[in-house]
Amino acid sequence: MAIAHLSNPIHPLHQSRNAEFQSYGGAVEIVSTFGEPQAEYAAIRKSAALMDLPQRGVIELSGNDRHAFLSNLVTNQIWDKASKQGMQPGQGVYAFYLNTKGRIVTDMNVLELGDRLLIDVDARIAAPFETSLTKYVFAEKVKIRNLTGTLHHLAIHGPDAHAVLSDFAVDRIKPGQSAGALSETPPRIPLDQLTDLSNTALDDLTIFRDDACGVPGYHLLVPTDQVAAVWTTLLDRFASPLELGKRRLRPVGWAAFNACRIEAGRPLFDIDFGNSADPEQSTLPAETGKLFARAVSVTKGCYLGQEIVARMHARGQVAKQLTGLRVDGDALPIAGAPVLEAAGDNQLGMVTSSTMSPLLSDAPIAIAMIKKPAFAPGTKVRVPAEGAFRDATVVELPFV
Repeated sequence: MAIAHLSNPIHPLHQSRNAEFQSYGGAVEIVSTFGEPQAEYAAIRKSAALMDLPQRGVIELSGNDRHAFLSNLVTNQIWDKASKQGMQPGQGVYAFYLNTKGRIVTDMNVLELGDRLLIDVDARIAAPFETSLTKYVFAEKVKIRNLTGTLHHLAIHGPDAHAVLSDFAVDRIKPGQSAGALSETPPRIPLDQLTDLSNTALDDLTIFRDDACGVPGYHLLVPTDQVAAVWTTLLDRFASPLELGKRRLRPVGWAAFNACRIEAGRPLFDIDFGNSADPEQSTLPAETGKLFARAVSVTKGCYLGQEIVARMHARGQVAKQLTGLRVDGDALPIAGAPVLEAAGDNQLGMVTSSTMSPLLSDAPIAIAMIKKPAFAPGTKVRVPAEGAFRDATVVELPFV
């Protein structure tokens, strides 16, 4: 897959705050840290943290047949054939899009806004995904648009995220305008895999919830021509130091987010599973561990690659699976490090992500893809870390 360069309209704002950057898949620079990674981590865990996600893209589906059309292609239920009902406004699901061999091409958040669906995907996948979807349109009443570059993705993570967003909503209300409901609790719907989805429109802002860090996480899809104003307003309004230097909101980068999402056991596409460069060698849904139940409906009926998924699920057999590792000592294995049997040199798998966990007394932890039966919790293994082999134990996700 050819990688297109992605632009970020608020990159200069990050530079003005002396941000440090890193490449994301060779497509775009993302903020690694704003210079205080420990404070940024604390903001996610204890208050609220604002994060820029220029690596995310959006596909829009409109038309009366959008639910049935997409449901025939992805792993989760968008359309109920029995009731002939699609998702209702304010509902959302997490899903995989597979190739004909049942391997993951991309994951996605699917959001129903009432008159259209928004599909949140990796921005590098957006253009080829749009092309792939278009190939399956025959007589259906559906229109597909790539809104990557038109909508920009921000997120606020932390226990105080809801309060910050609620105050932000009140700030932006115009005379005679209602802010809409920003729900604290998940709607009682069986297919809502995003925990909570609030279709709160504030000058065309779309807000949905996904707790990737194990704390409330609210995601904002913002018109690109407004994102600089939204970013600046949020920080001007809520990031000023209060007593003892505390802030209600702090801008954070990938380093703090990555530590929190690993602690929360959230694997990421193209990092822990999937292969955007070669989908033919990508991960099978059953290999994603606990993500399977979140992304796949085993009762919805046919979709692309469904026969392979159903056969593996029915047999309960999987050759390898994502799981967690607790590493002894204080040395951190890096992504790509082999996982070896406890007594021997046979490779059992590979580390996909790792971090030192502040919540676990700075213990080294990792997400790894490990072969059966070694992915059973309690299995003792070894991993290379900082020049030596370290003992480790397979554990269930999440870590915290």
